[in-house]
Amino acid sequence: MPQNELQERIAILGGTFTPIHNGHRALLHKAFQTASHDGDGDGHVVVGLTSTQLATQTRSNRSHAELLGSFEARRDDLETELERLSGAYTASYEIITLEDTRGPAATRPDVDALIASPEAKAQRRAHEVNQHRIASGLDPLEIHTPPFVVAEDGVRISSTRIRNGEIDVHGRILDDSEH
Repeated sequence: MPQNELQERIAILGGTFTPIHNGHRALLHKAFQTASHDGDGDGHVVVGLTSTQLATQTRSNRSHAELLGSFEARRDDLETELERLSGAYTASYEIITLEDTRGPAATRPDVDALIASPEAKAQRRAHEVNQHRIASGLDPLEIHTPPFVVAEDGVRISSTRIRNGEIDVHGRILDDSEH
């Protein structure tokens, strides 16, 4: 039996998660599906929630960071969502604070898989994490990517579109009278 089947599978992902929308839910489901498996252990999902400072640094428009809400409010919303989703899976979960773009995915030897959005920037970061791991003598992570979740108009759901009042968190088009 391969070594990783003897231990609990750990899937890791990170983000700002505000507001939580169906695209985020697809990422979280993929993390739980990846960590939950047949065999020994129930699996574990590590969700890195971007700190306010890191969120400000990583925004292409730093003024958008003010629209994200407090770390505490984002953490509470994420905890509520994880509690709701996790009931369908065997894996446990935890929320950690992300202080840098690589997070513990780059350094934790016990992590098996990285869940990444299909966005080019997220895919690039996932591959950079693996390059860092290899350079540090660690095994590369499996990279799991769910497909984009699209809104009613066929354009992908994003937090920016939701904040702009174009769509709701489920991808429904909002007409002008609703915002």
